[in-house]
Amino acid sequence: MATILRSLSIGDASLITHRKTLDGKLPPKITLQFANGHPVTFSNGAWSESRPEVLVFDANFIELNVHSGGAVNTNHRKNLLEFALGEPAVAARTAADKATADAKKASEDVQSLSSQLAGYHTGMAFVQFEKLAAVSDADTQLAALQAQIGAARNLNAISAKAVPSIVTEPTFDLESVFSVLRTSLKDVHADAEKVVKEHLGKIGDEAAEGWISQGLQFGDGKSCPYCNQDVEGNDLIKAYQTHFNAAYGELKAKVTALNTTVSTATSATHVTSIVQAVATAAARVSAWAEQVPTDSFVFDPIPAEKALKELEEFLFVLVHQKQGSPSDAAGSPEDLAKAEQLWSAVLTPLKEVNTTIKAASDLIDDYKGKLATANTTTLQQQVLQLESAKRRHQQVVVDLIAKLGIARKAAETAESVKKAEREKLDTLMKATLSKYEKSINTLLKNFGASFSIEGMGANFRGGAARSEYGLLLRGKTVALEGGHPSFATALSEGDKRTLAFAFFVASTLADTKLSTRTVVVDDPMCSLDANRKQHTKAVLKRLHAGAAQLVVLAHDPYFLRDLRDAFLKVDSATPISLFQLVLAANDYTSFGALDIDKECESAYFQHHRVLNAFCDGTPSDSRAVAKAVRPMLEGYLHRRFPGLVSKSLLFGQVVIQIRDAGVPSPLVHAQNLVTELNEINDYAGQFHHDTNPGADTVVVVATELKTYVTRALHIVHRGEAMA
Repeated sequence: MATILRSLSIGDASLITHRKTLDGKLPPKITLQFANGHPVTFSNGAWSESRPEVLVFDANFIELNVHSGGAVNTNHRKNLLEFALGEPAVAARTAADKATADAKKASEDVQSLSSQLAGYHTGMAFVQFEKLAAVSDADTQLAALQAQIGAARNLNAISAKAVPSIVTEPTFDLESVFSVLRTSLKDVHADAEKVVKEHLGKIGDEAAEGWISQGLQFGDGKSCPYCNQDVEGNDLIKAYQTHFNAAYGELKAKVTALNTTVSTATSATHVTSIVQAVATAAARVSAWAEQVPTDSFVFDPIPAEKALKELEEFLFVLVHQKQGSPSDAAGSPEDLAKAEQLWSAVLTPLKEVNTTIKAASDLIDDYKGKLATANTTTLQQQVLQLESAKRRHQQVVVDLIAKLGIARKAAETAESVKKAEREKLDTLMKATLSKYEKSINTLLKNFGASFSIEGMGANFRGGAARSEYGLLLRGKTVALEGGHPSFATALSEGDKRTLAFAFFVASTLADTKLSTRTVVVDDPMCSLDANRKQHTKAVLKRLHAGAAQLVVLAHDPYFLRDLRDAFLKVDSATPISLFQLVLAANDYTSFGALDIDKECESAYFQHHRVLNAFCDGTPSDSRAVAKAVRPMLEGYLHRRFPGLVSKSLLFGQVVIQIRDAGVPSPLVHAQNLVTELNEINDYAGQFHHDTNPGADTVVVVATELKTYVTRALHIVHRGEAMA
């Protein structure tokens, strides 16, 4: 309620919107009615008009103008000064405030722009950020750096990956093969050779020479190994023995070995091994793809297999020819050139693949070398520099920097104007605050405070104008901030609120327009010592007498009752309205009438009133009436025998105590009630859980209830049981 009226006074809608009902589905709406039925409303987040004639003292006033959490800060002093100066200094204060606000706005504009830019130059001073040049390939460089950083952090895992190696090329010494093919026996006896050649000519088969050479080794030089005829002295046999000598045998052995050499060198397994080795190398290169981009490669086995097969067939023709005539040369230079060409057809594709593999291997080795020496801190700094450069040249940043330059110039101009207006206000403040200090100390004295204020003045330290004052407690100065003793520790909570109330009252009573004001005081006795209650009422009487209207909000009904009585004592015709906040449906709050006298009555009187109203025929809650019978009788006994009946005893135990009392105990005078009290308790006890767990299920019969209520009231009124 106090906040609503404060919001109305200063036109601050946020005070209300910030207090919006948590589960409310509609926006806050308020309607107030002023003199002559004039309505003022709050809807759609705004007041229809502000009413500055409403002055509010509440916790918000204290927190804004005096102290918060036991501390007095710059904002408290600033707000207190504004409140204390009042309307006499409106023009000067308004001009100074406007100049200050303009300077603050200009400064905030600079700060706002700086804050907006702050997110763009994180980790770098703005001066340095502003000078960064544009980088055309920043994204490319960033990607590379990030890859390096990631790799550097995983150095061991990356270094453990296999590096591709070139594929071993198969070898084939064609020169050796053709050396054997070209070898002839020039040193064999010419006559033997002639005879053998003539004989071989008669046979007419190229393989005959080999056959004869092989068969010669099975003879003993005396008889034919085939027909066993005597061959001693046979000129043809002698020619054979001369022709096929040891050199011939060695040559023949070499020719025979050519089969294996050619078969091994032209085996299809060479191509299979190459294909497997190339696949392994390709897999290793692929494993490095994220770190090292390389050229792809592939080995096509079909052309190699074809060339190898053709080479094999070509060489075997020459070998077979040599085997038929070992002593004759075979394989021309042209044949060797052809063989080398076919072998090259096998090796050339592999050499090309190996060139690519070697290039990839070199790149990987170079990368591993750099990775081993990479400094992640340096790399991250480079990343920061590049990212900052990108942000610096975003269009939004370029625009913000341009606006910042304009805002800085505006701030310089506003600061000059502010300085001049403050000097004008300073002169007026000194005269006003001197009078304010005297009024406050008078109030504090009447409140019985053991402290006073001193040196009331104002200054512009830290920006806007603010009040300046000291506290004097038991002859010692108490600092408002810091130091020892301090405001936070030297004053009680009651003292602090008394000081705040004195500030408010001094300014309000000095207001030349008090007669037009509505003064709102929220909980004036909150935290105040009991000995200040009387003067608080006196102060409120002065405010009531001077203001157009006084609204007092409080939690203490007894204080409100006494305040009402004080007002009526001055003028019994004083219009006074009393209301309270009451619980509404769904745990909401509404306004309700307040019977202050009823609110202040004790529990005993309340129970007594409930029973009397029931007997008088006033519509009542029968169960509530039934529950009030026993506590009403308990209250009666406590009041009749003060100090003799323990409050910790149940009603039945109290009756037993009376029954068992002896002279000289005053309780013996109530023994005539024991039977009646027990009978009433037997009835009333069934509605209480302490004696009947099923109390809520007991049916209340109105006629029966009235009988027992009447008997209970008879005891209270006459001190005896009904006859």
